[in-house]
Amino acid sequence: RLDMKNVLICNNCGKENSFYQLTCSECKSFLRARIVNIDFWDTLWKLFYSPVIAARNIIQAENKNFVATCAIITAIKFSLISLILMNAFHTEGNGSYTFINGVISGGIPFLVTVPIFALLITILNKKYGIHSRIKDALSIYFFSFTPLIMTLLVLTPIQFALFGEYWLTFNPSPFIVKPQAALVIFIIEILMYLWSAFLFITSTYAQTKNLIYSLALGLIGFSGLTILMVYLSAFIN
Repeated sequence: RLDMKNVLICNNCGKENSFYQLTCSECKSFLRARIVNIDFWDTLWKLFYSPVIAARNIIQAENKNFVATCAIITAIKFSLISLILMNAFHTEGNGSYTFINGVISGGIPFLVTVPIFALLITILNKKYGIHSRIKDALSIYFFSFTPLIMTLLVLTPIQFALFGEYWLTFNPSPFIVKPQAALVIFIIEILMYLWSAFLFITSTYAQTKNLIYSLALGLIGFSGLTILMVYLSAFIN
């Protein structure tokens, strides 16, 4: 059996409580400070220097504000990534891909896959003795894609200023138009994508406190989402 004990101990009666609880289930004493809403900017900062604490604050927040916004904006980013991949994979074909194609192969799979993964994690956690909630898992996993949101809001205007539509169409490739600038932007995109993968793993760790379990499932979930998007981008016409 995996050692996954993530609880809050009541200072008054010593009762073990689930890590998201505000008051003790036995004596009703307060276990922690109350967090009513998610502080977006504070959470954004903590996701870079203390991601486990950021995930814990999201879990303990009573209102999961900004989660739907993060999900929608990230779905737009995945749609653009998929559109770029489709055009890059089919540079010799006659197909003309649009943002709708990207939504079908990137945005929608993202919005479907993350809730399924959150549900599976919640079920597995319960099996190994961790009483987590699906709304918490869903919230922290959507927030883990914050680095991709930053690339969408910051890098996309730069990409269009430098390459115009060629950044999306690959006709010709941005690496031919301005190779050095394209390489720098591509590296930044990859680093932010990898940081999202790291946050995906730490989001699981915030629930379980088991490194091996979190690393394995986090990599499986994030890799599965990536492979699905790449596969759909490569083979959907």
